[in-house]
Amino acid sequence: MKRLTASMLVLAGAASFGILSTIVKISYSQGFSTAEITDSPILFGCLCLWLCSIPSFKYLRILSLASIGKLIISGIFGGLVGVFYYLALQSLSASFGVILLFQFVWMGFVLDWLLDKRRPTASQWIAIVVVLSGTVLAAGYEALHFEHVNLPGIIFGLLAAASYTLNLAVNARVELQVPSILRSTLMVTGSVLITFITLPPFFLARGLPGANLWIFAISLGLFGVIIPLYLYARGIPVVGSAMASILGSIELPVVITSSTLVLHEQVNLTQWLGVVLILLGIFIAQQRLITTKTFKRSLPQTSKQENASLH
Repeated sequence: MKRLTASMLVLAGAASFGILSTIVKISYSQGFSTAEITDSPILFGCLCLWLCSIPSFKYLRILSLASIGKLIISGIFGGLVGVFYYLALQSLSASFGVILLFQFVWMGFVLDWLLDKRRPTASQWIAIVVVLSGTVLAAGYEALHFEHVNLPGIIFGLLAAASYTLNLAVNARVELQVPSILRSTLMVTGSVLITFITLPPFFLARGLPGANLWIFAISLGLFGVIIPLYLYARGIPVVGSAMASILGSIELPVVITSSTLVLHEQVNLTQWLGVVLILLGIFIAQQRLITTKTFKRSLPQTSKQENASLH
């Protein structure tokens, strides 16, 4: 897969995550609990992925237990993102919580530096600064109000960012030979296990969820589990976890846009400036990729011209 195409897949996966906040806000207004809107979507997404991976069961039979275990354990990080983030939002404003979550932008580059000894380039550092600056602006003026900020909330927010970083890292490194759909299925199985342990689905004891909860479960499962995890499983191994950290920042502009169009929330000029900065940061990070790709394409043409002149 070409790196530019893989980048588009990661962007689409992150944009899918950006739709979730609008759906969650609507579900909260309908009176559903955190456990209901966390457990039911991930369970639905896991079941759908297992159905979609049926054609890959022949490959599952030849996988070692160690490989299966690695993928399931790797999925724990994806489940912890939601768990820690929801815990952070119990004591933090949503805008400040977003700023903490988006620390994964620089955490991804640091982790990539530690694991693969690849120091970020100057353009990548510039992209990190631009994206984080845009995140603060896009989160809104309320994010700078610290009256209700407490230490446990900050810790949970940073743990959510760290979990997101580790989730990107394992997508780029663990069992890459396994088909994408099967990798996603096994990893989300791990996400289900850790989510059910930390937020037990006691509501299932009352019987099957009602029709309204199923609507939210399907929507959140589709945009929060099935689409992004499959696209990440295909794209991140190609672009790497560090670049995926930058591309993942497209989530916040999508959050703001969907909130404006669907929830009719007011977004000021400063927030839109933040959105522009985030997009600019993504563009800066991608410039090196596009330039390198263009240069490599030009090499064969040059060699052909030189060979023709020799004859």
